[in-house]
Amino acid sequence: MTSSRKKNMPPLLLIEDDASVRRGLQLMLQGAGYQVIAFASAAAALADPVSVEATHLVVDYSMPYCDGIESLRTLQERGWDGVAVLITAHFSESLRSEAISAGFVEVLPKPFRDDVLLEELARVAEPIV
Repeated sequence: MTSSRKKNMPPLLLIEDDASVRRGLQLMLQGAGYQVIAFASAAAALADPVSVEATHLVVDYSMPYCDGIESLRTLQERGWDGVAVLITAHFSESLRSEAISAGFVEVLPKPFRDDVLLEELARVAEPIV
């Protein structure tokens, strides 16, 4: 787990198994004012009790053992109700429909522009800074 913990920054849970994508997103999101708690796997993220404290979630769809939709459902079962965005290299309209039904605000096909992700994270709940 890597994190940047600064006061008054909205906590964002980032789950991405590709190290270079995870690091790039982490740096961009921190630059945008989020306190990023980054994990390489859903299992590690879901095992950490701090995960349910995050107000935002960015999660990759295709990961070993637990996909992004399953990750969100597990968090929701634990009482999580923040803003979630699914990112994927395997975009389809059926995946988008399933993800929106599960509670994601949007599904972004990789590659995507940073500003598009930031707009989706802010769309439903404005970060508290």
